Amino acid sequence: MINEIARLPDISFIGDITLNEIKERLITDYQTKFQEETNQAVVLKDGEPITLMLYACAVQFMQMYENVNKAGKMNFLKYAYGDYLDNLVAIKGVERQDAAAAVCTVRFSLSAIRSSVISIPQGTRVTTQNADIYFATDEYAEIPIGESYVDVHCSALTDGIAGNDIPAGALSIMVDPVAYVATCENLEATSGGTDRESDESLADRAYLVPANYSVAGPETAYEYWVKTAYPELGDAKITSPSACVVDIRVIGKNGELLSEDVCQTIEDYIINEGVIPLTDQVSVSSPEIVTYNVDLTYYINRSDALSAADIQTAIEQAVTEYTNWQSGRIGRDIEPGKLIELCMAAGAKRVVVNSPAFAAVAGTAIPQLGTKTITYGGLQDD
Repeated sequence: MINEIARLPDISFIGDITLNEIKERLITDYQTKFQEETNQAVVLKDGEPITLMLYACAVQFMQMYENVNKAGKMNFLKYAYGDYLDNLVAIKGVERQDAAAAVCTVRFSLSAIRSSVISIPQGTRVTTQNADIYFATDEYAEIPIGESYVDVHCSALTDGIAGNDIPAGALSIMVDPVAYVATCENLEATSGGTDRESDESLADRAYLVPANYSVAGPETAYEYWVKTAYPELGDAKITSPSACVVDIRVIGKNGELLSEDVCQTIEDYIINEGVIPLTDQVSVSSPEIVTYNVDLTYYINRSDALSAADIQTAIEQAVTEYTNWQSGRIGRDIEPGKLIELCMAAGAKRVVVNSPAFAAVAGTAIPQLGTKTITYGGLQDD
């Protein structure tokens, strides 16, 4: 919905007034008033003390104009930020989300199968070899008789994105030893940690608020609640493949797939908050993957030879921008035309795209890059 907000018309509470216009008005007003009072004409020239004083006043007036303009704009979703935005969206009952902790599933394994139950207390801490960040079990767990391990959901003790992307197996140090438990390891990379909600995300949710007034389960209402559950969401696709079944597919801000733990957290929030119609059966998961490869050859104008190295770097960045764009929305068709557009804008004279070819993508799928081959074909005459 950010695009919808950005497309709203620009407004100004001070018109198009400029500093030079204010200076000219002050000079004109002074000359007019001087003649009224003295019956003598006066022309102020640059560098005169009175002219300099009026110029200094003009700067202060311009600053006041800008403050008035800012104060007016802070009443609108398109411009508000920071504390202004917090106060604006509070009218709609929306609050900025605090930072959230990263999550993962940790497996606690015994040195040998025991003849009695082994307890894993709630709050048992684990960390990495470097002790970068600590995770703790969210609930009490037990390793039953005859079993060698138990998997326990854990959360970082430090909120924010710092707890994300710890590789599987890296949480291998038990800070709080448990008798007979020999090893621990996270089964997947940690994820789900979010910093305090950004202005962009908060404005986006506030824009969607009217949709959640309905109890009929419209798509935008689900989108609002999903983004409330996880503000770092990049995109959400809500479909209903059959009556009373709601299929929600989600991705991160850069098109990355979210872990099962994060998807489950979002699903639990929607269900437990009681915001869905009673008959809806909701599932939250990652979209299906449609793999595509990038294979292109580009050429540079001979007249741009001196800038060839910079253009080559820009082309590399353009391809990265394209792959991020391609994975940025669920259901976005694979569009080679966008790749050509970005490469041309980066300075290429001609671009030959061998792959990808255009391909329609299902509404619950997302394109993801497979291999990438970028070939510089050399200089060509303009």
